[in-house]
Amino acid sequence: MTYEVDRRSVVNHAQARALLVAVGNQLRSGPRLVAFFAVMYYAALRPEEVVSLRDHNVTLPSLVRNEETGEWEEPADAWGELHVAVAAPFAGREWTDDGALREERALKHRPDGHARTVPCPPALTRLLRTHLAADCGKGPDSRLFWGEQGGELPGITYRRAWQKARKAVFTDQEYASPLAKRVYDLRHACVST
Repeated sequence: MTYEVDRRSVVNHAQARALLVAVGNQLRSGPRLVAFFAVMYYAALRPEEVVSLRDHNVTLPSLVRNEETGEWEEPADAWGELHVAVAAPFAGREWTDDGALREERALKHRPDGHARTVPCPPALTRLLRTHLAADCGKGPDSRLFWGEQGGELPGITYRRAWQKARKAVFTDQEYASPLAKRVYDLRHACVST
């Protein structure tokens, strides 16, 4: 069986940036979700991998001192790394041993205990540094992304935020199309660009 990405679902870079801004403009969860969506767009992680990220999974380059201003800032070539070790796909409370919404598992197509390192481009490095510096940067168990109540990030929360961003950014015709209709389409956009 072969699987081909529907090209109509893939956003371009300008559209992706506009969607991230629209997410950040949403009240309550929006600012906490910008980096969540950015990790999928810039690093091609699956949603179940993003929800599993902890602060120790992120390696960011050290800041450098600007000789002119004396301020600390991102280096010009600010590449970081994401170390992805587990995924937590949605299973539902009735299907997990501990009543959690998600169940931690090995990465897709990898044996237990095998991780992968993913490059973190400068745009994502900046967004993650901002996210980590904000109050929303580190949650329970050092999670990067979590729900408002302190637990797991519910899929409905990020799917609703995504649909609101699409509605805010796209024309009615684009909104009705497959263009970035699913959060997962950000991963396809990363691979396509």
